[in-house]
Amino acid sequence: MNKQDQLNLSLQTACLIQQNQMLKRQNAMLLELLDGMESVGDRLWRVERRLATQSVDLAGTRKRAAKKRRPAHEQPVARTCSDK
Repeated sequence: MNKQDQLNLSLQTACLIQQNQMLKRQNAMLLELLDGMESVGDRLWRVERRLATQSVDLAGTRKRAAKKRRPAHEQPVARTCSDK
């Protein structure tokens, strides 16, 4: 192998090593981005669950409040009828 071939081979090797390092950095950045997206997805899922749970609780609270109001509303009518 002559000196020109050795020089070309060493330059190509250096370029491949540099490309490999760049690809490793890019892969690490993509993995970091993916982790960030997963954590945002987890937070959104928790918020969505919390909102869904609150709406169910509010519906139950409204029903309980309505049940409590009806007997109190009917009591004055029952008293006036019994007084007569």
